[in-house]
Amino acid sequence: MAPVRITWYEGGLMPPRPAELEEGRNVEDNGILFIGTKGAILGEGWGRSPRIIPETKMRAYKRPAKTLPRVAGHHRNWLDACKGQGRPSTHFDYAGPLTEFVLMGNVALRAGKKLDFDWKKMTVTNVPDANKFIKPQYREGRTL
Repeated sequence: MAPVRITWYEGGLMPPRPAELEEGRNVEDNGILFIGTKGAILGEGWGRSPRIIPETKMRAYKRPAKTLPRVAGHHRNWLDACKGQGRPSTHFDYAGPLTEFVLMGNVALRAGKKLDFDWKKMTVTNVPDANKFIKPQYREGRTL
């Protein structure tokens, strides 16, 4: 997969207003903003209702055919997979790296600095002190 630059905003920090966003529309304080080489997508809180911005580009966009299987909800999907009825749509091969990615945002906030992370070695390469949040030192007699 090609490298991706991620910027995480939290605790009242907000990204600059996207140039593509129409007058009168705002970026919510809990949302997702993807900015690419061909445009931008803005999602409301918790990633709801992702839309290409500006809205004129969204209306002109032709959606591709659905290729991924649809599920009856993530809880049902997980329970069915536990019973041997198919594979969960968010299996560990997918969910593990996604969780690591999200947790890195928290590590960056705690470290208070921009981090460069080596995913294969599971270490921060430019702020060594941040590694204590990834691989904590347990007190003697207390290990996982």
